[in-house]
This record gives sequence, structure tokens and C-alpha cells, in this order.
Amino acid sequence: MEGIDQPELRWKVIYTSSRQEKKVSAYLEKARVEHYLPLYKSLRFWKDRKKWVEMPLFNGYIFVRPDEIERDIVLQTPGVVKFIRHNGKDAVVADKQINLIRQFVELGYNISEISANEHFEVGDVAEILDGPLKGHEAEIFKMGDDNYILVAIEALNQSVKVKLPKEILKIVQRKADMEEFKPLW
Repeated sequence: MEGIDQPELRWKVIYTSSRQEKKVSAYLEKARVEHYLPLYKSLRFWKDRKKWVEMPLFNGYIFVRPDEIERDIVLQTPGVVKFIRHNGKDAVVADKQINLIRQFVELGYNISEISANEHFEVGDVAEILDGPLKGHEAEIFKMGDDNYILVAIEALNQSVKVKLPKEILKIVQRKADMEEFKPLW
């Protein structure tokens, strides 16, 4: 239909049944619904063997970009429990955040999920000075001698940690200097 403006499609988040992310992704692919299931490789051990397997970065979640009709198709997909909602509406994830997650996964950074119920010590904000994420700001998370970048996905109340060398980070704002510090999560 010409002359009718199509609303801009936005990334949303669906919650799936336990361990059904890959099956739901296959169903959505078959239904031609735009979606993104970030996967990372993890070495798993059994009694008789070890094997590299692809695991969902966010257990139980898949990003989808449906139009109004496809939204119903998504909800009818086996394994889909619901759309994640915020303030009575479907939670929306910015394209910028999806693209950043894609970069992390595609560039092979050491990625793992951080549980929303873990306790973090809130830290300084740093700029990344080198590499494919050059120019991005990130919050420092220290555990032992390791530094991690935290990228907040507010719609999920989860974050992704990416291990980067200290040498490519430059502090741009100290926690002590922040007037009203609001953690990303």
C-alpha cells in the first residue's frame, strides 16, 4: 500500500521456555520473523568426552523485531512464553545495544552472562581507546585482578561482561566525582 507510513520496527525481547531458545529461533526463522539469538561457544565436559557447544548468551531470551502481525505469530510460536514488558508496553532494546552485542559475539571476545541477582561493586566509567570498540564508554567491574566492561541491557535487567586489557582503557569519570551515580543495572 503506497502512501501509508509503516511504523519503524523496534527490537523487543521474548522470554522462552527453559532451554528452548534454539528451537524457538528455528521456528522464527521458518516463519521469517526477524530475530537475534546471541550465542557463544563453551567447552562442556561429560564423563566420556568434551565438546564445544553454542550456548545462548542470555538464557531464556531472544530479541525479535516484529511488525504488528508478526507479534501474534511470535506469541503463537511453540516455546515462547511472553514478551518482556515495561510500564505496560513491550520492552524495547535500542539498535545500538543489539549492534554492540553482535560486535562482541562476532569478534570473539571472552563473553559470559552476568546474573541479574549477583552483587556488583559499582565502579568508574572508562573509554575504550583501541580495538573494534574504540570510542565506546563502559563501566569498570573488578573481580580479583581482572577488569570487565559491563554493557547494560535495561530491558532484560542483565549485563554482558567482556574481558579487555587494562592498557586500552582510560578513565573518563571517577565514581567519587559523580554527583548522582545511577548504575546501569
